[in-house]
Amino acid sequence: MKNKADIFLELTDSLSRYQRAELKDDDNNTLIEDLYVDPLNNDLILKSMLQNNTTLLVGRKGTGKSTIINRFQHEIRKSNNRISLYVDVKSLFEQAKGSYLNSNFSDSISRENFERLSLYQLFIKRVIEELKREINKSIFKNPIVNFFFPKHGLTEKEFKKQLDVLFDKVETPEFRDSTAIKKTKENNNKTSKEGVSSELKGSFSSIDASIKADLSKENISSSEFTRILTRYFNIIDFMNNLKDLLSRLKIDKVFICLDDMSEIDKSSMEVFVNFIVAPLNGASDEYFKFKISLYPGRIFFPSIDMQKVKTFHLDYYDLYSRGQANKIEESAIEYTKKLIEKRFQYYYGKEINFKDFFQLNSSITMDEYYKLLFQVSSNVPRIIGKILNFSLQKSNAFERKITKSIIKESAKQHYIEEIEYVLTRDEYIKYRSYDEAFEKYHLLELLKNIIGKAIANKKHIGIAPAKIFEKYTPNTAPSNYFHVTEDKEKILQTLEFNFFITKYSKQQNKDSNYTSVFSLNYGLCKKNNIIFDEGSDRKFRTERIFDFNELIEEWMNNSKELVCSNSDCQTKYPLDKKEVFIKHNIPCLKCQSKVELKPIINIEQKKKLDSNIQLQKKDYDILIVLRNKFPLRAKELGNELDRHYQSINQSIGKNSKIKEYDFVKRFIKKVKNKDVAYFELSEKGISYINNGTI
Repeated sequence: MKNKADIFLELTDSLSRYQRAELKDDDNNTLIEDLYVDPLNNDLILKSMLQNNTTLLVGRKGTGKSTIINRFQHEIRKSNNRISLYVDVKSLFEQAKGSYLNSNFSDSISRENFERLSLYQLFIKRVIEELKREINKSIFKNPIVNFFFPKHGLTEKEFKKQLDVLFDKVETPEFRDSTAIKKTKENNNKTSKEGVSSELKGSFSSIDASIKADLSKENISSSEFTRILTRYFNIIDFMNNLKDLLSRLKIDKVFICLDDMSEIDKSSMEVFVNFIVAPLNGASDEYFKFKISLYPGRIFFPSIDMQKVKTFHLDYYDLYSRGQANKIEESAIEYTKKLIEKRFQYYYGKEINFKDFFQLNSSITMDEYYKLLFQVSSNVPRIIGKILNFSLQKSNAFERKITKSIIKESAKQHYIEEIEYVLTRDEYIKYRSYDEAFEKYHLLELLKNIIGKAIANKKHIGIAPAKIFEKYTPNTAPSNYFHVTEDKEKILQTLEFNFFITKYSKQQNKDSNYTSVFSLNYGLCKKNNIIFDEGSDRKFRTERIFDFNELIEEWMNNSKELVCSNSDCQTKYPLDKKEVFIKHNIPCLKCQSKVELKPIINIEQKKKLDSNIQLQKKDYDILIVLRNKFPLRAKELGNELDRHYQSINQSIGKNSKIKEYDFVKRFIKKVKNKDVAYFELSEKGISYINNGTI
């Protein structure tokens, strides 16, 4: 029989799970309906998702995008005339990327363009194949539809046969130009890596001259790649034929759920949207609609009428700011309360007594814990789960009750183990270019500057004579806030995405100008002895001492340079001219090349980058997880990192950097009489993750 601590582990795990790690009980029944809590009252987001429109769910990692999609699909499965299809975009893209690199095709076209087109081709094929699997799963899983098959004139066998023909046809290469139509056959039975390479050769060896001419250019745009793909895949006919086939089964609406679409690069995302999403979304009498999860700042839908798309921003400021401005925090805390109460009631019963878990008395109520959990997590369910998990450890599996101090220390541990390394261990992460590496280096410098000023502000507030500060001392003054003008928000986007900061409110400052107020991460504050404001006074947040505009401008001047992209020219221009050169696309005055805003290269940091062993961030993340949790299976690693287990196997397989340096140990354990592979850090891996040496 499970004890209280064991059940608490299941509860926290249900909150902190990534992506499609579905919530199920011991009998393998889904728990999504029992545990789901809508971020808005009256299940407004779920009800909006169930409408016949395309919906975007926008939010940082862990804000519940996949959970909402999961709950939506659960509801659609109850219908007999609508189906939902799930596509894990990131996993399919990674699979395609791993395959196209095996090709050794050589032709007159640009190698880079061939690889990009190969990647897009295989990616689209993977998506189409996944749609086919999802249709089969959705149709034949529905007992109502299955029961009525004969009445619609189709047996299950006949339907699958027609579906196979339809999908085989769309995957047949077909290149069109104004003078001829050329077709080539593909060998769809080859599934090995060698087969993928062979398939690519066969596909592209028959490209007509006009397409080869297009591919020989440099810097082909996403729209040009989309046009080329349109001449390869007959997506419009496929869409109409699929609609006709499904309509014979009385299916009158198909929802396609695209999860993790923001994880692919911008140009690939634009091709995917323009080639598949926009045509299916805009045609066929509204038959196909999409439910898409995205990260903030990653919405690229130029070919879709956004007025017809419903968008929900799930980060709490964006979500609740459409109501009363002074009720944002109150609404967020109410969501945290509902989330916690529903989990505890499911796992421990309706008569749950929170005194069995938390230190409560006449002066400390459960409402204070709800507020604190909101503050330490920025209202992100996944972070709440992780911090409660740390709290269980610090209470020694409820040897003592969880206190507010334990939660605060757990927030600090979560920050140090799962957030801070994104910037502080930057020299060990391999980026695509020095520019990208130095973007991160300078962001760390910006973060250090922000922390330094916040620490100084604590002292200044503590000794300031102003009436609003009179109750504080240098040891008690909160200084977690800062505010900037709206035009500087984009500069802070990466820091916010990675939870170093969170937007708190939008208010008028002392000069009656609107300003965006941010708060530092609670765990970051705890680590740096910065007091986090408990009172949340709106006037306090906009005091001039929290104006960080000058700090950010100074950082910009020291971290960026406006320079000609021509390596033979490299003319530099004053930074205040960036609007002229970049926004208005004015070329270099000396050589007419493009002028770019680039990070300044720091020589000492460059030496570190060149001398250290560097891993791709997705590989470095595996080592971080294994430092905190071990041993784990590939699937469990995938659940922790929001990745497919096949992607994990690629990162730790025989051709990987992790394998090359022996950072991870693999061993076999018996699980229900089966041999199962588990992974943990080796001694070299521990040394590397702790101090960068092996």
